[in-house]
Amino acid sequence: MNKKIRNLLAATVMFSGLVTFGCANDVKSFQTDLSKQIETVDKQYKKLDYLSTDDQTTLKKELENSKEVEKSGSRSDLEDEISHLKKILTPFESKDRKIAGEITTAGELRYNAAIDTTNKEKLTDLIAKSRDFSDYESFEQACQTALTQTKKQLVEAVSNQANAAIGSTYIPQTDKVDLTAILEKVKKAENITIAYSYLSNLQTTTSQVVLRTKANESKIKATEAKAEADKKAAQAAAEKAKADADRVAQEQAQAAQAAQAAQAAQAAQAAQAAAGTSGSINNTNHTKWAVEDGYNWHNRKGHSRIIPPGGSLPPGYHWQV
Repeated sequence: MNKKIRNLLAATVMFSGLVTFGCANDVKSFQTDLSKQIETVDKQYKKLDYLSTDDQTTLKKELENSKEVEKSGSRSDLEDEISHLKKILTPFESKDRKIAGEITTAGELRYNAAIDTTNKEKLTDLIAKSRDFSDYESFEQACQTALTQTKKQLVEAVSNQANAAIGSTYIPQTDKVDLTAILEKVKKAENITIAYSYLSNLQTTTSQVVLRTKANESKIKATEAKAEADKKAAQAAAEKAKADADRVAQEQAQAAQAAQAAQAAQAAQAAQAAAGTSGSINNTNHTKWAVEDGYNWHNRKGHSRIIPPGGSLPPGYHWQV
């Protein structure tokens, strides 16, 4: 009986030793896993570009605490710490992505010609501080404020450019409709973030419309200039034709007048010649008295003659009717 008890006690001791040995191996394994997890977190958090100094301090403290837990012999504590470390970077990675996105946007916006010097300086300052800021909340708020102000200014500037393009006399009608539709979406946007989402389309469309408007303006002005030149040419031709017609008419009138004058002079000369010829002949069918010059009908006695029909007027005499 004593022998059986001794064998049972020996078996119990052996089993207890095996259990203890197995537990020790499990703890060692978890310690190794925790060590690897600490190393992984340390490497990953150092790759984050936009962590605040406060968050960096928090992470370092967390890792220091994990190293203390690693020394613990509690399997439960080790398991809990490994699980905790696997999730610890998630919120910090989210913060990093948010700041990274805002800094990238700030870098793109600050070179836009439409923003003023004040907003450009704010964005440049944020970019410079993005690698070394203490508190995430305050820095993220500063980013949001600067980006909102800059986006608002850009939306206003591009909207003004679009309105100017729409107001052009030479804008093609289809472009006017398309540009107006995009601009209406911007105007009806509930906030600047939504309005800004239309900005790229609005800015691109406006630039394209401006180019087409300029081309259309040149085309219309060229057509108008040609029409005006043709009108002036036609007017000049009409004026020249009228001047030529007036000149010809005047020359013809002057020629006719000269011809009439020449004809009248010729007729007068002919009449004078005829008168000179026929005035010295008695062309009547009866006799005529010729009175000596210097005498008249009353004192003609001895100084007059009777000239028969066809007779000539004697020199120094005149007809007495």
